[in-house]
Amino acid sequence: MSGPEQRWFGVGRSLLTDPAEAGTQACQAALGGRRAGLLIVFASLSHATREMAAAVHAAAGGDVLMIGCSTSGEYTPDGPGAGVVVNALGGFAASVRAVPHDSMDLYAAGETVASALDDVAAEHRVLLMLGDGRSGDQQEVVRGAYAISGARVPLIGGCAGDNVTQTGTFAFFSDGGDVQLLPNAVLGAALGSPSPFGIGLAHGWHRTGEPMVVTRSEGGKIYELDGEPALDVYLRRTGGAAELATDPEAFLRFAPIRPLGLARRTGEDVRIIFECDAGERSISGLADTPEGAMVWVMAAETGEVVDAAAAAGRAAADAVEGAAPLGVLVFDCCVRPIALGREHTDLATERLRDALAPIPFGGFYSNGEIVRQSGAKGMHHLTVAALAVS
Repeated sequence: MSGPEQRWFGVGRSLLTDPAEAGTQACQAALGGRRAGLLIVFASLSHATREMAAAVHAAAGGDVLMIGCSTSGEYTPDGPGAGVVVNALGGFAASVRAVPHDSMDLYAAGETVASALDDVAAEHRVLLMLGDGRSGDQQEVVRGAYAISGARVPLIGGCAGDNVTQTGTFAFFSDGGDVQLLPNAVLGAALGSPSPFGIGLAHGWHRTGEPMVVTRSEGGKIYELDGEPALDVYLRRTGGAAELATDPEAFLRFAPIRPLGLARRTGEDVRIIFECDAGERSISGLADTPEGAMVWVMAAETGEVVDAAAAAGRAAADAVEGAAPLGVLVFDCCVRPIALGREHTDLATERLRDALAPIPFGGFYSNGEIVRQSGAKGMHHLTVAALAVS
């Protein structure tokens, strides 16, 4: 566990092709000669190796706390690129936990990573979570963490990516000793500070058409909408061809950018639809959509989706209650670049940089975004979540 001193936040990025060399270069840039208490590492699938993680750890002195994960792309103020991004924090109270996939009960995994909060005594605390977007219902991880953290400690983070290949994700972890490369794991870092943390959340999507009631569902699978087979209703509402039901690849290209919005008191949680079953006429999302919930088909204007990253980042920076933001971590859904295309994805990063300047930030494209605080509960998709530290 690290103790509070003068607080700072640094970001370094490297696009070197050798993973270990990239890790060293990115870490040195993030440190700027300072001594870190916690490293948060985001790496492209091509760079998500134990050698990279060990090189990052060694460059920081070899005894620092570290969490991190593979991505579906990373970014910093310098723009996107396939490589390594290191976020280094100094002067914050910190503690870390990891749960390997081979021993994973998702709810218990959330409880375990949230137990890191037991080590952190501070006026302001937050739990940073890195999940695995392929391990069932990640809402269970958030529920487990919330059972430990309670309502006063916000939860934020993202699920590791695999460059949208569905091949598996990797996590990087050290509690100050050996460096571990863990496939499909859940990690947590509790942070404490005498100064506030700020959280921002934005997506840029809006409701279209009439609301529907989820009349039969189980977890992320929806069987019926308004008493009819969910797949039939979904294709009718989105204008999808009937042939999509029997072509999984075509459905996967069609559905993620035509999500459902789940009604909340303060707006909507976005639910990506990624799979259907032609036999049972069901559709499946990446998070729980409970029976009785009100949902809408969601659509987006390009400009609103482009501006979501800047809106979330600025909201996080503004939420530190008058303190000076030191840096921002950004978790951006991996489907958003598919919806936006390369030009508009680059523009979104530029607008985030302009909105935060001169505050440094590091982020990655995730397989699900985590925010649990007042007005937002659990897992999100097609959404940008941001954490500002001060």
